[in-house]
Amino acid sequence: MWMARRSKTKSKFPGFVDHIVAGGQPAGLSLMENVLKECLEEAGIPSELTLKGVKPAGAISYANYSKNDGAMNRVVLFNFDLELPQDFIPYANDGEVESFFKWTLDDIAASMDPNCEDPIKPNCYLVIIDWLMRTGAISSDSPKYLDVLRTLRSGTCR
Repeated sequence: MWMARRSKTKSKFPGFVDHIVAGGQPAGLSLMENVLKECLEEAGIPSELTLKGVKPAGAISYANYSKNDGAMNRVVLFNFDLELPQDFIPYANDGEVESFFKWTLDDIAASMDPNCEDPIKPNCYLVIIDWLMRTGAISSDSPKYLDVLRTLRSGTCR
């Protein structure tokens, strides 16, 4: 799995591990138009390559409390899986990413340890857990599987 290291100049979670591509959904763009835009901007992935390898993968919803302004924020993350050619190497295109690197399943599992010294941006954990469940890396026989699945979609979607 390709991962990114956020720029140290980012206002939120500077230097944290992040997805290869992510971004807010602007008004006036479809989800797929935004995927194409973000892939090119953040990782230099050409639209043709994105269209060839992208698959919608559902959504995650949750609510979180912001200590900064005392507000409860409702969040919906639309997820897409993107298969890239083995020889493709992403490159930072907009200054938001310091570097890209690949993680194995073992690296991903290690990142889930609360004592991991190289933290991931918090909402990325949810997307990664969803991917692990969808791909079978977390078995449906696992304890509390349905509870985790339900929690990943616990926020109000509007």
